[in-house]
Amino acid sequence: MSILVRNLPKSFTQENLEDLFIEFGTIASCDLVMDEASGLSKGFGFVEMSTQEETDKAIERLNAKVIEGKKIRVKWSNQEKKQAEAIASAPAPKRDIPEDVWGTARNASERENDAE
Repeated sequence: MSILVRNLPKSFTQENLEDLFIEFGTIASCDLVMDEASGLSKGFGFVEMSTQEETDKAIERLNAKVIEGKKIRVKWSNQEKKQAEAIASAPAPKRDIPEDVWGTARNASERENDAE
């Protein structure tokens, strides 16, 4: 699974990003997103480590690390997607609705009117 790295300095290069992760294991892929107009980093990139253990270790050790005065953010790149899938696949909670819900509401109103 891919790691999202955010809040990187604009001066960061592909090589800098690789150097940041290489100590945690084998890098399967590494992509720093660049601004075509300026040629500078857009401040985020994606890294994929070869194993789950390497991925977890890199996220744990690099999240909130300060680089050139900026605190970087490191997390699973598809975290929101995984959460949405989990919510969508979970069964909806059972609701206990009376068969004659409107009749029950009318009966309560009628009782209030009768009491007056």
